[in-house]
Amino acid sequence: MARSVYAPALLAAVPLLAGAAAALLYFQHLGADAGLAAAAAAALMWLAGAAALALNDRAAAMLSIATAAALAGLSLGASDGVRVHHSTLDSWFVRTPPPGLVAVEGVLREDAVPGPSGVSLSVDVNRVRDVALGGEGVPVQGGVRLSVAGALFEARITEWRAGRIVRAPALLRRPSAYFNPGTPDERPALARRAVVLVGTVKSAAVVEIVRRGSGWNETAAALRVWTRRRIARVLGPRDPAASAITTAVLIGDRSGLLPEDERRLQDAGTYHVIAISGGNIAVLALMLTAAWRLILLPRRSSSLITAALLLFYASVAGAAASVVRAVTVAVLVLWARALDHRAHTLNVLAVAAALAVAAAPVVVLDAGFLLSFGATAGIVLGVRRVAPPPAGPRRPLSIPRRAARAARLMLAATLCAEIALAPVSAALFSRVSFAGFVLNFLAIPLMTVVQTGGLAIVLSASLGHSIAGAAAQVVHAAASLLLQSAALVDIAPWLVVDAPPPVWWLTVAYYAAAAGLIAAGRAGWCGVIFALAASLLLAGPVVTSRDSVPRQVMPLRVTLLDVGQGDATVVSLGRARSILVDAGGLAPLSTGPDGADSPAAFDVGERVVIPALRALGSSRLEHLVLTHGDPDHLLGARGVLRHLRAHSIWEGVPVPPHGGLQALRALARTQGITWRTVQSGDREWLGDIEIRVLHPPPPEWERQRVRNEDSVVLELRLGDVSIVLPGDIGTEGERAILPRLEPGRTVILKAPHHGSNTSSSPELIAALNPAAVIFSSGRNNRFGHPHPAVVERYRAKGAALFSTADDGAIFVETDGRRVSVRGFQSRRSLSFERPPTTR
Repeated sequence: MARSVYAPALLAAVPLLAGAAAALLYFQHLGADAGLAAAAAAALMWLAGAAALALNDRAAAMLSIATAAALAGLSLGASDGVRVHHSTLDSWFVRTPPPGLVAVEGVLREDAVPGPSGVSLSVDVNRVRDVALGGEGVPVQGGVRLSVAGALFEARITEWRAGRIVRAPALLRRPSAYFNPGTPDERPALARRAVVLVGTVKSAAVVEIVRRGSGWNETAAALRVWTRRRIARVLGPRDPAASAITTAVLIGDRSGLLPEDERRLQDAGTYHVIAISGGNIAVLALMLTAAWRLILLPRRSSSLITAALLLFYASVAGAAASVVRAVTVAVLVLWARALDHRAHTLNVLAVAAALAVAAAPVVVLDAGFLLSFGATAGIVLGVRRVAPPPAGPRRPLSIPRRAARAARLMLAATLCAEIALAPVSAALFSRVSFAGFVLNFLAIPLMTVVQTGGLAIVLSASLGHSIAGAAAQVVHAAASLLLQSAALVDIAPWLVVDAPPPVWWLTVAYYAAAAGLIAAGRAGWCGVIFALAASLLLAGPVVTSRDSVPRQVMPLRVTLLDVGQGDATVVSLGRARSILVDAGGLAPLSTGPDGADSPAAFDVGERVVIPALRALGSSRLEHLVLTHGDPDHLLGARGVLRHLRAHSIWEGVPVPPHGGLQALRALARTQGITWRTVQSGDREWLGDIEIRVLHPPPPEWERQRVRNEDSVVLELRLGDVSIVLPGDIGTEGERAILPRLEPGRTVILKAPHHGSNTSSSPELIAALNPAAVIFSSGRNNRFGHPHPAVVERYRAKGAALFSTADDGAIFVETDGRRVSVRGFQSRRSLSFERPPTTR
């Protein structure tokens, strides 16, 4: 509590943030009336606090103020929850879902973001109109993310700037969701970022600019465009990666970064250096202060002018939480300096957090807000404990001693930031990286070089080309070294620990013990509890994971995951072992020059399959089975293998020209994974479980492309129960496996080819006579899977029908006689029990 004397804003900021977060997480349906009631109660508590202060009752005053702040946060969160979760745009879409194109009109929230085959536009919609009906349209409020397809966007992308009003005809839909254990529903997070719907615009030619933005917005946007062009012209031809990094460091635009480079920096724990934050703002403020000193500008005037320029820079760099936090803190410090007032760092940080939440309460749940403020709070609170300043009078230090002290402080800051963010990183990204302890000593100075050199390149339009050339060489070297340093995680992968999202009580225990350590200044019981909580966070049992599923009670559990329009099936064998049959994947947007499928921006393997595997308790893959090379079965495999090593990879019919399969084969070689070709007749026993390969037969010619009819078909047998996984075979493949089927078992069947009308022939259904059929297909998919005629065939046969589109992930458990089938999302369940046989 002694520290609150120096940071009284903490007394209001912490309860305010907690109240807003609670309202948005747990009371999002309170509504506006509840928000008003909480605001009235907050006002009464403020008055009670003022009265207690007047009576010199400090304890009562502090309690009243903290309670008032919590109620104010609850009010703000409840009011913002109405805007986020009950927007009029969402209500309109639910009430009258448009059958076709909708004319969307609204304000661009940010500049257009280019992608592999189009552009993304984030629009705050103010009016919608069904194109077929015409008319004035309906006034609404809500956000839409539009994907503009085609090849005409390059000529117009610079016209789509933040603050401008645009109109475009689009096909709208709800954002995708994947209902699996361990896979978070991204729709609430998107809604908090004001994305209610997503849509597709067929061409840039139909995007109309209705009106330009304000003078402030237009000036900021023009500066962003000029910076991008200048960096691309000078640095782009020499080093596109360095150009992308420099643009990110200067104006916060990371759209030019390759996904692989982003992932490497994230794994290395140095991604923060390319996100505009306190370090960037500090460098810029120091440069401006040095410039004012050169022209002998008075201290007060220089502070106010620097603060004003930083506010403008914030509008140029965007409203990311790290930018808002860094600029707010800098401006508060500069204002205090202008008033000859000393600002305590923790107090300034608390005021900045409170202002950010007051302006937009939903930001309290934003990943950038949690990472930015969490890391800074950890550094401010912890560094003096970890690396206390020397006692006694200060003495001038030699250069080596200064360097040693700076290194010590940087290590302490990195340690404190990582400790503060460990549960957040586990909850948001399912990993904790320790590589930053080493790489920050290199990454932070390199970021400063990139920022300084980038500014020199931008300003060289008036300073001369020789300066631009020299700065480009320096930036190229610094950015290259920054990317190369991230290779440390390839050399020492153990520096990145996969940590599933922790349960709430583990997070509370972790932070409570950390707070006790800071307050007490010594270990004791707090140190023991903290060490135990940290150990459970990094390597605890499944029960400490927020998304763990009930323990497997039968010898065999097969989980058909919801991966949208695709396939991914987990065969759990007990003792953390599993087999993965296909890995899902979004269809590629384009095809690479070597024939390899271009990776989609959303990695289903890393974002959906891996969290589900963790929740299912799988830490080892016995086999990864690739039924065939279609992208909706294959593209997630690389993301899976980045986190879980497989003992072997099974392939059916090889396709030598297929770039995606060959790239995966090369990855298997580097990881020492056995690549195995399986054919009909192969079998393997894993304990009492028999795995039979029913298809494909040996090929008669070398395949030049992937064929559905070449899919690997597996039958899993345990006792009198068979689970059949047929990939994407059609009627040709079904005829081929008919002679290998043995009647008389309880059969659970994954419908071939997602329930396509070219599969599930009457002959196959009659031969298998399945007790239950599971369709793996995406919601409202464009292929119409499963086909109504196929559904009717199975229904007529008396099979129980499940679908990942309706039920989410499907759990099938059996002990060889009893069978249980359950939907993860729908909670629908059925059980079958076969009487004992003498066979």
